[in-house]
Amino acid sequence: MGITLFAIGLFDININSDFFYAWVTQILIPVLPKNSVIIMDNATFHKKQSIQQVIIDAGHMM
Repeated sequence: MGITLFAIGLFDININSDFFYAWVTQILIPVLPKNSVIIMDNATFHKKQSIQQVIIDAGHMM
């Protein structure tokens, strides 16, 4: 089983939940294969309900 990165980025700014939500919806989700598993650390902006919901609504798991 190989590991493939689908969307990475380096941002020279502070990330907040709004920025992360935009990245998830505009960059990450469109390139993920169906039923992907998304693993995130415990950064505060990862925990926003709308971010988690958009991932689930797109058919992915966290």
